[in-house]
Amino acid sequence: MKVYPIFCNIEGKACLVVGGGAVGERKVQDLLAAGAKVVVVSREVTPLLRDQAARGLITLRQEEFQPELLQGMVLVIAATDDQRTNEAVSAAAQARGLPVNVVDQPALCSFVVPATIRRGDLVVAIGTGGNSPALAKKLRRELEDRFGPEYGPYLELLGLIRAAVLAQRRDHPGNPSLFSGIVASPLLEYLRQGQTAPLVDLLAQLLASVLPPQRLQELQDRAAALCSSLPATVSESLED
Repeated sequence: MKVYPIFCNIEGKACLVVGGGAVGERKVQDLLAAGAKVVVVSREVTPLLRDQAARGLITLRQEEFQPELLQGMVLVIAATDDQRTNEAVSAAAQARGLPVNVVDQPALCSFVVPATIRRGDLVVAIGTGGNSPALAKKLRRELEDRFGPEYGPYLELLGLIRAAVLAQRRDHPGNPSLFSGIVASPLLEYLRQGQTAPLVDLLAQLLASVLPPQRLQELQDRAAALCSSLPATVSESLED
């Protein structure tokens, strides 16, 4: 399967998961992590999904799949062990132009879900076009140590720095080299090692000539807080 890699913004949008078993549960957690409003359709569900429904984190419809349930959805996942149901979900979704993934059945999919590593807003995705989820899983495991929990706070800090610099001097010709220099600096290593004082000093060296003192101090305070927050929460998911 030839695929076009893309990251979808589904925050606050309705997504349907058909199937409430272990695989469906995993898909629900991935969607929740992306901020989606998740509806689960399944007569039987795992204890976790039942608890999340009771707490209002997801909407649970304990019934058989019907095409009408696709109304208002932006994305559909079928994760049942019933082939007829999976085929019905795929056909109904594609007839409505909705992106649909049927777990472990690429022929029924309009998109495949890559194996992913999440570190805050950093998402590393690995896809094999549905040809070998096992290879995607292997590569994901090899990259887990390469991208540790420090990458979440690191990316957040880079985003804050970028926003502050652009607010001060948007379209400045020196911005690209400044941002490249920040990424090449020991910033990440200081975060990884929890070295707050060197981290704060480095920000002063890099940004004192660019940002007003108050804005620089705010960045330094936030950097110190991020440094003390490690290890950050991380998550991994598999390709389907």
